[in-house]
Amino acid sequence: MTPWRYLWRLYRPGLPRWLLAWAALALTWMAGAALLALSGWFIAATALAGLGLLVGLNIFTPSTAIRGLALVKPVTRYIERIVGHSAVLRLLADLRVRVFATVAATPARLWAEGLGRERHADLVTRLLRDVDTLDGVPLRVVGPLLAALLTLLAAVVAMAHWGSFALAVVLGAGGGIIGITTLLFAGIGRRRGMERVASRTALRIGHHDHFSGLAERLAYGKADQGLVQLDALARDDLQRAQSQEQWALWAEHAVQALVGLWLVAVVALGWGTLDAASLALVALMTLGLGEAFAGLPGAWWRVGEAEASAHRVMALESRAMADAERFHPEAARHRLAPRSWVIEGLRARHQPHEATPWSAILMPGAPWVLHGPSGCGKSSLLATLAGELPPHAGRVLVDGVDWLALPDAQRYPHVAYLGQEDHLLDLSVRQFLRLGLGEVADAELHRVLQAVALDAVFERTGDGLDYRLGPRGSRVSGGQARRLQLAALLLRDPGLVLLDEPFRGLDAALMAHLLPRLQPWLEARCTVIVTHAPEALPATWRRQRWPRVGEG
Repeated sequence: MTPWRYLWRLYRPGLPRWLLAWAALALTWMAGAALLALSGWFIAATALAGLGLLVGLNIFTPSTAIRGLALVKPVTRYIERIVGHSAVLRLLADLRVRVFATVAATPARLWAEGLGRERHADLVTRLLRDVDTLDGVPLRVVGPLLAALLTLLAAVVAMAHWGSFALAVVLGAGGGIIGITTLLFAGIGRRRGMERVASRTALRIGHHDHFSGLAERLAYGKADQGLVQLDALARDDLQRAQSQEQWALWAEHAVQALVGLWLVAVVALGWGTLDAASLALVALMTLGLGEAFAGLPGAWWRVGEAEASAHRVMALESRAMADAERFHPEAARHRLAPRSWVIEGLRARHQPHEATPWSAILMPGAPWVLHGPSGCGKSSLLATLAGELPPHAGRVLVDGVDWLALPDAQRYPHVAYLGQEDHLLDLSVRQFLRLGLGEVADAELHRVLQAVALDAVFERTGDGLDYRLGPRGSRVSGGQARRLQLAALLLRDPGLVLLDEPFRGLDAALMAHLLPRLQPWLEARCTVIVTHAPEALPATWRRQRWPRVGEG
């Protein structure tokens, strides 16, 4: 699929809004050109009438038309801004949900095997910066091009009516020359735009690498070396941005110069064939077209950025789709229906080498509660059981089969893994809970929200399931974010549940509400919970202190 076909499929659902925004932009530019032309004619005609060179001037009709055009222009501009930006925000929300849902529905280990070979920061760039670049194409590229074309056609028709056929031909030819000129500039601008996307990606990766490893760099005295590399990337990106802006500025000056030559040609052709007032009208109408054509260079050089970003997002989605073809949850459930996990001598990352490896049998009915000091590898153990990290030693057996050696498509549907960090997106509550699940009835969503004491919280906002969580969950508290993720787990039916500090930030009253509702669900599955507060959990659950150095 070509980038532009991909973009067409992306923008097509919002086409009615785009058409309205483009029409409003075209009317704005038409009204501007007409206002300038009619005002010039009226001033010239009034001056001639004052000198006695024009008899029977009707001042009421043109003055009314001028007032009308002066009103139409801001109204249509306002409509274009409101409708256009509303369409952009809808597109941005839909695109982000689409891309994030694609990523969320794909096993994390598949990303480690695929995009993980590239860089995590590159993936973040694709999810954020590239998506933001795509949302501006209809408003900054397609809209100005179509509106400029419609404005030129309207001016040619008006010129043929109030001027002459020859003047209309000159006006149309001048518009064509300017269009071809902007296309020539676009060829270079397109390439520069694609290079700019690459430089921005490199800079983001450089920032990520530098700050994620800053502690180690400082410890080994290599921080200055990282800063030098980061400065070089920043200078390269800045130079490309400046070069791109300079090129756009030259292109804009070239267009304005052509508009000036265009004006001279129209005046020269109309001199002696039109009266002074009509000549002022056609001259100023030509000059008024400069507003429509001035934005074309900037629109064209954004095409390269849009193409590059489309390529990157398409690659992201195509890789996720290829992985999804390997991932068939229902088929996997029929192939594998584990009821117990046998852990033999498992050793995870960050676990002290002197500590005894973990051996256990995980079965429904008796969740394991692991507790111990920070930094001894408890979280790494959960990630290893989930298949996110390879073990240093040992194995996990399911019906005699090595669980960690199974294909992701067989293992992934049977695991619910909640890490320490909260991962919320700028989605509605309904969209977040449904991620990776497809359609789920609202009644089910209300049920799990009630289980975690959140249903009434979102209902009080007036939005209910449509309440937006905000960027990175900024519109909910830390405790609410934790409970919302627990609610998302309740919608799934895994055999193995791995929870890392699942009740962090919750007070005693909330714990008293949650545990009776979660306990049957957790006990019906093989569950491992890592916590620093084991005393808050049911006393019937198994407890094991995660060993420190020298402990058995």
